Amino acid sequence: MGARSRRKGASGEREVPIGDFLVDTFQTSIAPNEMLTDIHVRAPGARAGGTYLKLERKVGDFATVAAAIYLELNDGAIGAAGIALTSVGLKNIKATAAEASLVGSAPDQAAFAEAGRLAAEASRPMPDVRGSAEYKRHMVDVYVRRGLATAFEMAGAA
Repeated sequence: MGARSRRKGASGEREVPIGDFLVDTFQTSIAPNEMLTDIHVRAPGARAGGTYLKLERKVGDFATVAAAIYLELNDGAIGAAGIALTSVGLKNIKATAAEASLVGSAPDQAAFAEAGRLAAEASRPMPDVRGSAEYKRHMVDVYVRRGLATAFEMAGAA
């Protein structure tokens, strides 16, 4: 959604795109002499929806797979889309190819399926006790499709 983080420090104040905030696992781009003061997120459009889906073994557990989805409709088509993935790579993943595939498309199952496929392709899951890489990639596809359907419904278009 184009969020920006604001930081203040001894040398002044600066704004940084939220995409540049997390640089690695448990590591941010905040300098040692800075403090995060706020995060600015633009208001969603009138016909927008979003959701967060998390696959976990038990409530409160680390995610096996998670997807955050945002969808904005404009004149019956998808005007903006956001797809973020977590727990399927060394750091959070912004599924830019999947987002781009949606913009300008009709909000239908075919568009959602293509976005799910592209998001799964962008993921880089590691096999562990929670599942194989193939299983996690499949769940990215499933969760992105479900999330887009939910966001579409929330946008008041279903």
